[in-house]
Amino acid sequence: MTTTSLKPLQDHMVTFPKILRTTPEAPAVLVATSAYGQELIAAHGQAAVLPWLAAADADGVEIRRELLPEGFEDYTGLGQACRDNGLGIVYSAADALWADDRLAAGLTQRLEEAERLGAAAIKLSLGQYTGASPATWQRLVKLVAASPVDRVMIENDQTREGGTLAPLAACLEDAEAADCPLAMTFDIGNWHWTGEDPIQAAEHLGRFVAYVHCKGVVQGQGQPHASVPDLCELTDWRVLMAHFPSGVPRAIEYPLQAPDLTAFTREQLHRLRTL
Repeated sequence: MTTTSLKPLQDHMVTFPKILRTTPEAPAVLVATSAYGQELIAAHGQAAVLPWLAAADADGVEIRRELLPEGFEDYTGLGQACRDNGLGIVYSAADALWADDRLAAGLTQRLEEAERLGAAAIKLSLGQYTGASPATWQRLVKLVAASPVDRVMIENDQTREGGTLAPLAACLEDAEAADCPLAMTFDIGNWHWTGEDPIQAAEHLGRFVAYVHCKGVVQGQGQPHASVPDLCELTDWRVLMAHFPSGVPRAIEYPLQAPDLTAFTREQLHRLRTL
C-alpha cells in the first residue's frame, strides 16, 4: 500500500478498498461478531458466524479481539475464512491508542495482528490522551504508513476519558494538524453511556468519521442497554449520517437474536444500508 491511500478524510466518500461493494448509494454494511452474543462465540468461535453473514449478504465482518480464545494466534487462517466467505474485515481491539502523552505499548502488536488478518481497518479506543509532542505524532504517522491496514481509527467508547467529546476532538484535531490520517469510528449508542449528545458529537467530529457503529439503546434498571433500533431511532440516525462523509461504512453492533438468524441479519443489514 502506498502512502497516497492514507490521505485525510475527504468530504465526499469514505471507503476501505478491502471492503466489498461500497458506494454512496449502497454503502458497505458489516456485522460485529459480538452481535450474536458472547456465549455463542465462546462455544463455536467467530469463524462459525461467517457463513451466516455471507448468506445474509453482508459486505464484511468486524472481528473482535476480546472474543478470540486466550493465546489465539491463527490470524491468517481466520482472515482467509473471512475472504472465503466474501467478507471484508475490520479488526476491533479494545486496547487504548494513547497512554497520556505516549503511544500505548501494544499498538505495534495490534497493527501486526490486523495485517495478518488482512483487515481493511483497525479500531482502537482512545485511552487517556493528554496531548503529544510532534515527534510522537510523527512516530504514529510512520507506523500507520508502514502498515498495509487502510484505516487506523479510534472509537468513542463508554468511558469518560475515551467516550466524551472533548478528548476525542482534541486527539483528532491534533492528528489533523500533524498530518496523521487517524480516523474515527462513531459509535451512535455509546454516547448514551457517557451522557453526551450524539448530534452535537456528529456536528463536531463528523468530518473525521470513517466507520459507524450502529446500536439502538434502551434503558433498563437505570442503565442503558444495546437493542435493535426502532423506527424512531432510525430516523434520528439519518440526521446523524448527514454529518458524515457519504457512503461511510457502517456496522451492526446490537443483538441479533431470532429463530432464523440469517433472515433476521439480512433484514437488519437492509435497514442500515438504506439510511
